Amino acid sequence: MKNKILSLAITLILLSSTIIIFNTDKANAHKVKNHKPTICILEKDRSEGQKTSCKIARFWHRLCKLDSDCALLKIEEQEGKIEDLEDKLGGVAECGDIPFNHKTNKKTKVYQKASSKSEVLSEVKKGTELLFISPSTQNENWYYVKVKKENSCADGYIKAKYVVKKEEATDDVVVEVKKAELIKILKPKLKKNGKLMIIDAEGTLSITGAVTEDKIDEILINEEEEVINDDNTFTYLLFVSSEGAEIRIIGKNNGEVVKELSFKIKVGK
Repeated sequence: MKNKILSLAITLILLSSTIIIFNTDKANAHKVKNHKPTICILEKDRSEGQKTSCKIARFWHRLCKLDSDCALLKIEEQEGKIEDLEDKLGGVAECGDIPFNHKTNKKTKVYQKASSKSEVLSEVKKGTELLFISPSTQNENWYYVKVKKENSCADGYIKAKYVVKKEEATDDVVVEVKKAELIKILKPKLKKNGKLMIIDAEGTLSITGAVTEDKIDEILINEEEEVINDDNTFTYLLFVSSEGAEIRIIGKNNGEVVKELSFKIKVGK
């Protein structure tokens, strides 16, 4: 009698398992609109019926719906952590022997996006070596660069005005500017009475200039404030298309405009 009862119980369990599995597969076989948000009910919070159903599924080497939901949410959480880590790394790679021909002219920050409101990836000192890649397509006042740190590189965005070419860096250079000039363009040279600058081809251009000491304490170029170095020089980087560009420089002293200088940039002869 006991054997018959035990056999009947096993048969009922197997039949119940088959029905559950069939219904689960059938439910997954058709499209369901307006899915409810996936939630994870922990083992300790499940009802006795839910626990029994999941134990039966595990016996047949399957996951019940509750276990499946918890596993799915765990995977999504791990994927999110990996994506965050990739963003923070910013494409870290071995620099090897890549020639870094740019550097920072001031202590500044490297950002994840071309905005000072985005996440700060790194803080760099004045003179940090950079590999200039391209101006931002969304804002040409920002450059996409690789920052060199020991033997590794990290990608990010930095304000264009803090990027200069190594050979054009003005450290320890004494520049004399006549008092009558107040603002002088050193490189590239201006032509036609200081009204025109000619370059060979379109691309990134670095303009180096200088101001008269004690006469100008603030420089604005195309409405962007630029850094005046200790030797009274300044550098302005911009991308010049084949159509050329216009430059307007304003020199101020104690907030008052004391000098204005404008010229055009032409590509080709």
